[in-house]
Amino acid sequence: MYTYILEAALRERSEPDTPLATGDAVAVLLECRRYLGSAASSGWSGDWGSAALADQVAYDLALIDLAGSVGIDCDTASFDQPQRRRVELERELISRGIAVDELGQQANPI
Repeated sequence: MYTYILEAALRERSEPDTPLATGDAVAVLLECRRYLGSAASSGWSGDWGSAALADQVAYDLALIDLAGSVGIDCDTASFDQPQRRRVELERELISRGIAVDELGQQANPI
């Protein structure tokens, strides 16, 4: 189910004219990571589940973009277990010199 949501989000977003540079992709990932878990912990009485899901999708799209910017082949179908795939991608990024483990909190599971 999550892979369908992620694929739909990827289709619906506007594509940039040029691919993101790695530094820009890291900046987007950092911005998205700031919001992970914030909907549930904020005490917001609205539909925090939907907000949390949107934050997870945004993070995963940013992670896919960052992976692509350094030549890691990645698609939405590999996110059938999102937390596991995030860890795999973050490890591969680390192996390529991008220390995502030092960028802040680890990605929260759905």
